Amino acid sequence: MKMNPYKIMKKALKEIKPGFGLGNLKFGMTKAEVKLMLGEPSFIDEYSHSDSDEDLTESWEYDELELSISFDEEEGWKLIMISVNSDFYELEGISLIGLKEKKLLKELEAINLGKLNLEDSSEYDGQDQKIIEIDEKSINFWINDGVLDEIQWSPFFLDDDTIVWPK
Repeated sequence: MKMNPYKIMKKALKEIKPGFGLGNLKFGMTKAEVKLMLGEPSFIDEYSHSDSDEDLTESWEYDELELSISFDEEEGWKLIMISVNSDFYELEGISLIGLKEKKLLKELEAINLGKLNLEDSSEYDGQDQKIIEIDEKSINFWINDGVLDEIQWSPFFLDDDTIVWPK
C-alpha cells in the first residue's frame, strides 16, 4: 500500500508555532525552500495592499494540506504569513478549528498566549464574522457564524517595521 505523500508531510506540519511557523515550515524561508518542502501549490495569487507596485504579496494555497502561505516582496519574498483551516492543526497540542466561539475563548485563555482582542468584522451581507487578535503572538483567529474556521499568524515584530525572523 502506497502512502499519500501529503499525509506524511502533513504530520511534520501539525504544530502551530507562533512567531516561528508551522512544524518544520519556518517564517523567513524562500519560495524555493518552501517549494522543496511542500511541492507546487494548488493555486498562486499575486496582489498588492496599496497602489504601489513595490509591495506585492504572493499567496500560495495548498488545497490538500488546507494551508495557505504568503510571501512579501518588501521582505525579499520571504515566507511572512501562514493560515490553516483544518482541525488537523494544533496549537499547544489542542485542535481549535471548528470550536464554537465560547469554547475557543476558554481554550485560548487556558493556553494564555496574551491579551485577547475580540473584534466584530461582520459585513453588511448578514455574515457573522469576528476576529480574535493576540498581538503579542502575531496570531489571529477568524470566527464565522460562531465557529472558528481559520487561524492566521506571522513572525513576531520588534516594532511596526522590524520583523524578528526565527533562527
